[in-house]
Amino acid sequence: MHGRRLSMLSRRRLLASLGAAGLSVGLQACNGSKVRHRLDLQAPEDALTALVKMRGSLEAEDVPHWYYGTIYAVMPGQAPMPMVDFEGSEIDYYERQPDGRYFAYGATVSFFRDRKTGKRLRTFTNPITGITSEVSANSISVKAHYIYSVNGFKRSDDSRPLPEGASITDLLNWQESGEHVWLTMRRAYPAGSPTGEHQIVRGALAELHDPSQPKVYTTAAPTYVSPYFPWLGMGDLGGHALWAGPAVKLDSVTQYPRELLDFMEAEFPHKLTARPGA
Repeated sequence: MHGRRLSMLSRRRLLASLGAAGLSVGLQACNGSKVRHRLDLQAPEDALTALVKMRGSLEAEDVPHWYYGTIYAVMPGQAPMPMVDFEGSEIDYYERQPDGRYFAYGATVSFFRDRKTGKRLRTFTNPITGITSEVSANSISVKAHYIYSVNGFKRSDDSRPLPEGASITDLLNWQESGEHVWLTMRRAYPAGSPTGEHQIVRGALAELHDPSQPKVYTTAAPTYVSPYFPWLGMGDLGGHALWAGPAVKLDSVTQYPRELLDFMEAEFPHKLTARPGA
């Protein structure tokens, strides 16, 4: 199933590339010279547009991401220890404001699997402390949204204003190789937050620079650091949890693995959209 999904995405990227090539040829035929639209990733306005295309969509629509991976316990002086696997959904909804900023709303939920059997966990016994706890899904319930502008970005519950003289380009790192582009950035959190997330997002240059494409069909490799869930049973061992695993942008939640979609429809139906007010 995953292979077929990836094939569909590859076909979509191929068609987008052919479309971009056709656009270039058409423009060349019209005016006798090679004309190609290309975003300037060092210009704040274009960088903001590129960021939204990579992370979500320029159109106000739900943009689902399927992700999976492993949670590691990182204890002082010890190698990271894999504890449980996770799988989940993150849906983004970007809404352009009259002043050119974007408000980004999200809906995220994860469930957890046994690393050996792959079965969804109901209880978990910590291999170090022996503590057994009931496992609960992780549903992000923060009411805040994200604000993205040419001056930078922040979460709406962060009281610190965005500096007027700052540029979003200072917060984004772009790398190109062949037909691909990588965006590296950090998720914004309010001051004093114990969590952090480093994000690497990969997409096709043809989709990024095509003005007819509202979004880039990306894959991502986020690394998320947070306090331990109480049910991990870490006791007083110290340290923190590290989440690592890939993600892929899809057109619809109907493309999710069946178990994940069934789980969300049964237990978190309100997380099937990030549209504000839905």
